[in-house]
Amino acid sequence: MENNSMVGSGEIHGATAGSKSCDQCRRAQEAEEMAFAFLLALMPVITLTLFGNMGLL
Repeated sequence: MENNSMVGSGEIHGATAGSKSCDQCRRAQEAEEMAFAFLLALMPVITLTLFGNMGLL
C-alpha cells in the first residue's frame, strides 16, 4: 500500500474542479485581484522614488 502524503490546495480549501463558488467568495477574490493589480501598477513609481531618494538615478 502506498501512502501519498501530498495534498493539493483544492483539498485543503474544500474546492473541486467542478464546484461553483458562492457570490461572496467570488466578490472577495475579485477584490483581492484588484488590490494586487493596483499594487503592481504602483511598483514602478515606488521603485523610482526609492532609487531617486538614494541618489542612484
